[in-house]
Amino acid sequence: MATHTYAGIGARATPAEVLAVMTKMSGWLARTGWRLNTGGAKGADSAFAEGAPSGLRTLFLPWRGYNGLDGADCLHLTDFERAVCMDYAARLHPAWDRCSPGARLLHGRNVAIILGPELTDPVDTVVAWSERGEAVGGTGMGIRIAEDSGIPVLNLGSMAPRAVCERLAAIRRAGPRS
Repeated sequence: MATHTYAGIGARATPAEVLAVMTKMSGWLARTGWRLNTGGAKGADSAFAEGAPSGLRTLFLPWRGYNGLDGADCLHLTDFERAVCMDYAARLHPAWDRCSPGARLLHGRNVAIILGPELTDPVDTVVAWSERGEAVGGTGMGIRIAEDSGIPVLNLGSMAPRAVCERLAAIRRAGPRS
């Protein structure tokens, strides 16, 4: 049934009430034909994953054992995929040369969440939370990746949940991205 994919991203410090909305929203999205891509981080990623059933979610992990996650829904990038994603991330990151190796892997993982491991399978939209809807931190990188690729970003930090759901329903009615 799933013909649309969304990236569920956000800060680890997402407020508890927003995390609850994310979990509820991801359950509704799964029931209405959406598949989740997320990153397995604590906070927003975990809230989205909690609502999406196994088989309708992919957790892109920056390295094996990340946050103790492993299983059928977890995807580890190949060396080639990791290089492709990190090259893309380096182009968009404002201070790539100051990022630690771990931070670079996390940013590369963000690229895979939104564009697919080889940049050939983009999501239809991004549902995010960042404070005031600003493009900051790792979530900001995800927002920049989406904007660079023409993918709509629906940010719960600047939009009401109902407005986000209405936009998601409209995107679904419009059909898959081509």
